[in-house]
Amino acid sequence: MAPSTSFPGNIGFYLALIFFFSLFLFLLGLRLVVIAGAKKEDRLGSLSDIVERVVTLPYLVLGTGRLNRSAYWYSGLLHTMIFWGFMVLQVRTLNFLLDGFHQDASFASLFGIVYTLFRPVMELFNILVILGVGLAAFQRIFIKPPRLTLNLDAWFILFLTSFLMVTDVFTTSFEIMLHRGDRDAFSFFAFGVANFWDAIGVSESVAEGLHATFWYLHLIDFLAFLAYLPISKHSHIMFAPFNVFFRRLTPTGTLQPIKDIEEQEVFGVGRVQDFTWKQNLDFYTCTECGRCEINCPAYTTGKDLSPKEIMHEMRGVAEAQVRVSLGTGDAEPVTLIDAVGFDAIWDCVNCGACQYQCPVFIEHIPALTDMRRFLVMDEAKMPETAASTLMQLEQRGHPWPGAAFTRTSWMEELDFEVPKFDGSQEYLYWVGCTGALVERNMKVTQALARLLREAGVTFGCLGEEETCSGDPARRLGNEYLFQIQAGQNIETWKAKEVQKVITACPHCFNSMKNEYPQFDGNFEVLHHTEVLAELIADGRLTPGHDLPEKVVYHDSCFLGRHNDIYEPPRDIIKAIPGAELQEIEGHCRERGYCCGAGGGHMWVEESKGDRINQARCSQAQDCAESCGSDLIAANCPFCIQMFDDGIPSVEMDEEKRAETLDVAELLAQSVFGTDNGAKPAAVAETAEESTAEPASEAESP
Repeated sequence: MAPSTSFPGNIGFYLALIFFFSLFLFLLGLRLVVIAGAKKEDRLGSLSDIVERVVTLPYLVLGTGRLNRSAYWYSGLLHTMIFWGFMVLQVRTLNFLLDGFHQDASFASLFGIVYTLFRPVMELFNILVILGVGLAAFQRIFIKPPRLTLNLDAWFILFLTSFLMVTDVFTTSFEIMLHRGDRDAFSFFAFGVANFWDAIGVSESVAEGLHATFWYLHLIDFLAFLAYLPISKHSHIMFAPFNVFFRRLTPTGTLQPIKDIEEQEVFGVGRVQDFTWKQNLDFYTCTECGRCEINCPAYTTGKDLSPKEIMHEMRGVAEAQVRVSLGTGDAEPVTLIDAVGFDAIWDCVNCGACQYQCPVFIEHIPALTDMRRFLVMDEAKMPETAASTLMQLEQRGHPWPGAAFTRTSWMEELDFEVPKFDGSQEYLYWVGCTGALVERNMKVTQALARLLREAGVTFGCLGEEETCSGDPARRLGNEYLFQIQAGQNIETWKAKEVQKVITACPHCFNSMKNEYPQFDGNFEVLHHTEVLAELIADGRLTPGHDLPEKVVYHDSCFLGRHNDIYEPPRDIIKAIPGAELQEIEGHCRERGYCCGAGGGHMWVEESKGDRINQARCSQAQDCAESCGSDLIAANCPFCIQMFDDGIPSVEMDEEKRAETLDVAELLAQSVFGTDNGAKPAAVAETAEESTAEPASEAESP
């Protein structure tokens, strides 16, 4: 029940309502202008995409689907309590506002018994919100997780939230005390407080004064909260449902192209206005929870990059431009690139840990890549190692300077000729730059070729016709070079009537499977672990020789987190007699830790701090030593190189160092009974009996 509607109560209510709602709409409108003023982007997609968005939205938003992961159960619990409390108590808030206009307009008056029956639910959630705020305060004061920013903004929001609940209870309790009825007990919490007022002897006149006081305090608290939302980090309350709904449904390793690239005047993003509307929505949606930050390998090894901070900085640049447009800010606000930081932009290894952990589906990698594109293609500013790599890619078609091998050198040690792909084979075996030109990874290439031949799979290679997939160029920001390389490969494949492609490189796999279709390159692309796992399941490959070893398995980012392929490599290890799969607890599957080579960092030096590959190798080596293993399995040529380089740095004792092998090498050992599947001379003499296409009947590259 609202206080007296006579002057000044009625006028005060209306004035407060008009002022704060106008302020809210003004501040929100400024932010919507920033979002709407950015580049257009279609985020709805096809009809099936829209259906998926609609169907999954309730779970992801109302069910706080990503919020309550086990690693963050405490935060998930308190946020769920506060979130659902707010959702349920919106009924009470609307009733409160309607009651302010006129008592007969309130829900309590209009819906009678229905509203009364809902009162216990609202009381329960009122208590849950208060408890949730208490848990949040306890976490910030005593637990102090480093990912949380202990700023005044967070404390102010906690105060407004808790005070909103307290004033609600007090207002209702004094209303019950003044107007006793047979339904008071439905508001059990406020009813108990009302009985307390009676017990301590609060008079009717004092109760009337306190009722009016807390009624207006509740009103001002609610309206101040509303007006403050657009300029606080809690703006995610308004923006998160839209950000979740319009999230990208394609694999997270997919970058979007610069369309009509030769017609563009500016490449990439050098200003906030150059982002798309969805990217601007991202930084207004950021909750600053810090989950991205503490899972970012660049941040945890002491680099400048913090995924949380880049969202905060981008929002700050946008806000500065808003102030300039209002004539209240510096006419020359800090530029976007300067705000985010050159090193921070180049520290990203594209591992996707930030995006996987984000409860509101913020896309950090595309934003950082767009800024790299601007630096590389517009300003020619990049780390020296990035510049030399891009030059190498452009001049030689691969990123490895000083390579001592050719695209066909790996074939020389095989006991059979590898056919050149001519369209008659089932698969094009895409070897990739690293698989062909780096001696260590040539062993993986050979092992896979032997296994495919053993299984009777018909395949061929391009040999010297093969060039870079374009992945390094795109991740390093040279979109123009990527499109040239991708276009060249697509043209070659179409000319040779390629249908299916096998590759042992997750980076090539991701580009060819998810990004080539952007340029009409639609092929069935498979990672070698998918093919090998299927061949084992079909009985075409039989791991017969024991490998009595515990195998510590490392998930590569571009196969696992970015493309959700976790089981095939594990199925291969489990199929090997004697092998026992060991997970790196806390850092496996979706929470796997990057080897440090992604985002072009296979060739780009890290800016500062500890080396990412050493951090990952330390985790793997510790796991190996704790379970008594000396074997680490991987599925990526970059990961293997990073482990070969990093393991000696974290384990000085050579006898304790774990060896890193590709799962194809492990399988080859079990199938053939020899290292790397290399057949003894006696066995090689019978190689022509293989069910694979005889080399003599096909052209060798």
